[in-house]
Amino acid sequence: MTCKRITTLALAVLLVLPAAAMAQTTTPGASIDLEIYNPIDGSSTFCSDVGVPFWANVYVRPGSDATSCSLACGTVAGGPANIGTGVIDVAFDPAALSFVSAETNPEPTFAAVDGLIQTQNVASGRIGWALAGDWVVDGDPMSGLNDPCAMQKLDAPGWVFRVQLQPVTGAASPLTLVQQPDFALSFADMCGSPAFTVAGGGIDEVKSALYIGPCADILFADDFESGTTGAWSVVVP
Repeated sequence: MTCKRITTLALAVLLVLPAAAMAQTTTPGASIDLEIYNPIDGSSTFCSDVGVPFWANVYVRPGSDATSCSLACGTVAGGPANIGTGVIDVAFDPAALSFVSAETNPEPTFAAVDGLIQTQNVASGRIGWALAGDWVVDGDPMSGLNDPCAMQKLDAPGWVFRVQLQPVTGAASPLTLVQQPDFALSFADMCGSPAFTVAGGGIDEVKSALYIGPCADILFADDFESGTTGAWSVVVP
């Protein structure tokens, strides 16, 4: 197969790709799933030229098991299907990528459960996000937190925050959801003290991602681990 024919095939695939995509590789289940994904095509790979920023989205699928408990204020929804608080940490190589910005999801479905971006560890290559609960006034920490009975829960799948990174040298860099024991990737149950963790079984799938280099150096990137061709997106000119 000639280079020209390969390029034509890849361009044909590119034409049928959607302009934007949601994460596609998490598996619904009783426990929580997390994934870093490319919002352009839903894959777990990124390419971008040096100096050109790109967005990486962090997706959370709540579990299917819902519980409830009785507190002083009344009945509260709990379990992995009703997430009220949590912590996520994304690691990258600061020699290959520089941090530009980060945003929590502004959509009403997720705005009620307010997340705080954590940038104090950017120099060491970590961006954090704390699901802090539900402010009385959405997005306003000064308004105080609702009590557990009035608190909205994260009970629908979707991206919860996103990170904008900029390639520095073109070298590859993993984008990693940092897990225990390096960092306590966990979500707290409203109805009990144990946290949902990978080790404890409350988080059943964690999918990290990879920045693979400048786009001009890539013929195509195939998302083999998911059995799809969703990452076929770039061709050599």
